Amino acid sequence: MDIPRPAVPSDHLAGWQETDASVEEAFSTPVVTVYTHTVVFEETEARERIRAQTGCDHPWQFFFVSRIRLAPPRDPGPVLTKLVRRKAAAGFTDRLADRGIEQVTERGRRDRLIGDTDGLLVTYGGLVRRSVQDRDPTDSSAVADERTDVSNRTDDTAPALLSVPITAVLGVWAADGDYHVAGGGTPAGPPDSGPSDVVDAVAETVDPTAARETLLGLIDACGQVG
Repeated sequence: MDIPRPAVPSDHLAGWQETDASVEEAFSTPVVTVYTHTVVFEETEARERIRAQTGCDHPWQFFFVSRIRLAPPRDPGPVLTKLVRRKAAAGFTDRLADRGIEQVTERGRRDRLIGDTDGLLVTYGGLVRRSVQDRDPTDSSAVADERTDVSNRTDDTAPALLSVPITAVLGVWAADGDYHVAGGGTPAGPPDSGPSDVVDAVAETVDPTAARETLLGLIDACGQVG
């Protein structure tokens, strides 16, 4: 199905890079088939600063927006909206799991304006855990080594478990005859554990409150340009 690209607030995406775009059949019922056109972005500036300081490369913050189109076309109504919201929330938790975010729990949901349109906002908490190579702080050459595959390292330093709390937000709304979904995730605070240089770099580089406000601003901006 031909689905227009979702409206993306390009003036809000300085420091973000598009990493994926896809059109797919999301799900089908006996009366309607649901298709989505999704675009995914990852934050690059803080990521690069942390990588340059520590060698640990990780997509700390991500954002996506989807346009949802129904076949055959159906006007949004209470029953259909409830179905889309439920499926969107389930799909979002799957997306978080695909990104390695564990222990995802819903923290709250509320009706809220998204841009200029009535919508639903759902918040989640979760945890990212991954092994990274703890290096000798006197070994400056180790900064250049990305810590994405510790199994290939042959030095005497031991892998350490990096544990980062995550906050994630999902918005769902209807506009211009289509449903729209936008959301993402960001650290909810400094790492709970991990190599000291990575813990310090994330804590110094990512402001959790500002990052969450940026994420909410991106969702709102999608509602304004939709």
